[in-house]
Amino acid sequence: MVKKLEELADRVIETDFLIIGGGLVGSTASIRAKKNNANLDITIIDKAKMEFSGDGVGLDNFNQIPLRKEDFEKEVDDADASKAVFGADRLKGLRNLKLDAIQMKNSYISQPLLEEVGVRIREDDGTLYVLQGYRSGTVWGRVEYDEDGKPTEPLFGSFSRASDLKMRLGTAVRKNGTRVFDRTMVTSIITRDGEAIGATAINTRTGQFLVFKAKAILVATGCAARLYPYQWSPYPNNLFYTLTSPVNHGGGHICALDAGAKLYCMEMGNFYNVSKGINHSSGGGACNWYFKMYNSQGEYLEDKYPDMVVTKAGGKIPGLNFLFAPNMQNAEVERDVILSAKNEATPDEVAAVYFTAVTEPPKALKFHKLAGGFTNERPAECVAIMTGIGMAGGGIHRENEHSETGVKNLFAAGAVTGNGGSAGFTWGCLIADHVCELVEGKEQAKYDAEQLKHIDETRNWVFAPLGREADYKVYPMELEDYVKQVNLNYIGVHKITARMQRALELIEFAKEGAVPLLVANNPHELMRAIEVQHIIEISELHAHSSLLRDESRLIPVHFRDEYPAMDPKWDNMIVTAKKVADETKYEVEKLNKE
Repeated sequence: MVKKLEELADRVIETDFLIIGGGLVGSTASIRAKKNNANLDITIIDKAKMEFSGDGVGLDNFNQIPLRKEDFEKEVDDADASKAVFGADRLKGLRNLKLDAIQMKNSYISQPLLEEVGVRIREDDGTLYVLQGYRSGTVWGRVEYDEDGKPTEPLFGSFSRASDLKMRLGTAVRKNGTRVFDRTMVTSIITRDGEAIGATAINTRTGQFLVFKAKAILVATGCAARLYPYQWSPYPNNLFYTLTSPVNHGGGHICALDAGAKLYCMEMGNFYNVSKGINHSSGGGACNWYFKMYNSQGEYLEDKYPDMVVTKAGGKIPGLNFLFAPNMQNAEVERDVILSAKNEATPDEVAAVYFTAVTEPPKALKFHKLAGGFTNERPAECVAIMTGIGMAGGGIHRENEHSETGVKNLFAAGAVTGNGGSAGFTWGCLIADHVCELVEGKEQAKYDAEQLKHIDETRNWVFAPLGREADYKVYPMELEDYVKQVNLNYIGVHKITARMQRALELIEFAKEGAVPLLVANNPHELMRAIEVQHIIEISELHAHSSLLRDESRLIPVHFRDEYPAMDPKWDNMIVTAKKVADETKYEVEKLNKE
């Protein structure tokens, strides 16, 4: 007999607009929606505490808003939008051009909203402190100008003064009457006839199982950030040193997939260059973002390999192109020690690095200082790390101009769609505008036996590890470490067919042999058990998708040793994954269909 909803849930919450994830996108969407309609009932669930959650704290999160005074409030037409070729070319056919054009046309939409809640973006004279991206060698700190005195394109973003960005967003969200559930982790999305009508979640402090009824849902849970271990830190710290917030394990991806949405480009991992042994969020400052890199012969890689400038060669992070020069098959970093010339830093470069660190998570500045700062004579060793999925494309596939997924009334934005940074501000506003119209006069969907069965099954799955008796107990963090080591050693940077096939065998072994033995003694450990099951699924998606794309693209983000070059047959093509009758089906399809 099917149980009643009140028997299944410790609490049932009805809301107009459910936002899963209280980072930059979720906060902005809440503020915009409340500005449109103060009576709209909005609920945010956040796995951490909302004021401190998410990826962005400041820095370059404004890299896709108008950068110059003359561009403020300028109308962007189709011709202007079509000029956005740099990003599309750099990502080599992995950008949705229609959505990019919408984003560019609305790039100013979030800036007044942010300034209204006290986020300081501009300088005192009303301008932005512009940084310049991807020229040659060092990339930030100083702007280069052409013979006419104009900044050399492309401009990249601004050094925002908004180091208190998340605190101000969080305060504004709570003040506007949005209902906020901190320390609350999504565990499933509830559907009816192909439409998202709610979600289940667990409070990771109390263990309460919650059901949210909603007329529209936004998934904004960030990158799948915990796919690879941080090699220069011991267990268990190696599980949580990652490119973005370690809270972002990929749960939003899997819940959307299970609900019927597509995922795409799950082969495209996050790559970053860091100073060896230093946390990711401070490593960039000593690894080519500001300072040149050189090999053991004292040759500066930027000078030695001018063709590896991003505008010529493509790539995700400028330093990576030089680090893996002259090519992936014979990369200097793999046969030499690459160092950073930070001891030669000029005062303005040092100031720029410290500014960057203080506007990133607070630990960044701490790690810089622990490493001796920038005034010592010790150069830093430059290395590359892989983390997860979501910065170079990859994540939840958006099916229309409203950023809606393949599930009706289920929207996605930000790094969970592979489109992070300040793009999230824009889409948070646009989705909020659409949702305000969508839910007008809309009734809550009815929960019948199918939905109640889904909730019952989800609850049983969630709590299965709690107090489990097993002859051999598997602890979540140990299993996560195992899976990450599989990804590092069998998928990694140089993707080789036989090794990836072996990765799938080992991942399947973990699913069949270890997951049924997972144990948890309290709600916090239960959260870790849920996380590792999601990480295992994402790892499987990562391996399968990597095998299907038989070329290399956005090197080194996806590099196949047997297929070291880009293949034109893959231009504008993506690998997608969708659940059909509980089985994941993979397809190769066009990204831009027109």
